[in-house]
Amino acid sequence: MRRPQFLALLVALLAVILLYFGFRTKPVTFEQVEKTRTATATTTDVRTLIAQAHAEMQGPEAHQIQALEQALDPESPDPETLKALSSAWYQAGHGAIAGHYANEVAELEGTAAAWSIAGTTFSLALQQSQDAKVRSYCLENAVSALEKAISLEPDHVDHRLNLALLYTEIPPQDNPMKGILMMVDLNKLNPDNASVLYHLGRLALQTGQTDKAVERLRKASLLRPDHRETWCLLAQAESAAGHETEAQIAHDNCETNIIK
Repeated sequence: MRRPQFLALLVALLAVILLYFGFRTKPVTFEQVEKTRTATATTTDVRTLIAQAHAEMQGPEAHQIQALEQALDPESPDPETLKALSSAWYQAGHGAIAGHYANEVAELEGTAAAWSIAGTTFSLALQQSQDAKVRSYCLENAVSALEKAISLEPDHVDHRLNLALLYTEIPPQDNPMKGILMMVDLNKLNPDNASVLYHLGRLALQTGQTDKAVERLRKASLLRPDHRETWCLLAQAESAAGHETEAQIAHDNCETNIIK
C-alpha cells in the first residue's frame, strides 16, 4: 500500500474512532450521568431559594435581611453576621435558608456545637416544608451536618439521637428501621438518658406498643421530673394501657408542670 493511501486510511480510521467514542449519543458513563440528572431533579439550590424568598418578601423582615446581606463580606464572612442571617431567615419562615447560613457558620467555626445547630436547623426545616425538592435538600444537609458533629464528639448522645430522630422521620428506603435501631442502641449504651427514653416511648406509643411506652416513659419521668412533655405523653400511655389511677397522676403532673 502506498504511503498516501495509508495516511488516508489512518485519517479515516481516526475519524470513525472519534465519531464512536467522542460523539456517542449514549456515553459510556450514562449511569453516572443519569444519577446526576436525577439528583439535580430531586433537590434544589439555595441560591434559587434565596431569590424566590426575596421576590416574595416585603416589609421589616425583608429590610432586615437585606441589611445583613449587605453587611456580609463575601471574601471574609463574619460568623456573627451569618448567625444573625440564619436567625432572621428562620423567623421569616425560611428554614432551609436558615440552615444554609448555619452551615456556613459551622464551616468557619468547625465545632461540634455549630454542626449540631446546622443539622437541627435543617431538620426543623425538613419537618416544616411540603416541597419535595426543599425536603431533599434539607435532609441531605441535615445528615451531613449531624454526622460531622458526631465525628467531632462521638460520645455526645444528643448528636446521635438527633440523627436517629431524623431517620425515623424520613426512613432510608434500603433500611427503614435505621432510626429506631439507632435509638435502641443508644438506649443500651445509655440506659439512664431521659431524652432517649422519651423518644423511644413516643415511638412505642405510636406503633401500639403500649406496655413498652409506659415502661420507658415512667423511667424518663423519674429521671427528668421537670419535663412536662414526658408527663403528658405518659398520661396518654397509661390511659391506653387502662391504668386509670396512674393516668390521672401523670395528667395532673402534665397540667401543673410548667417547666419543659
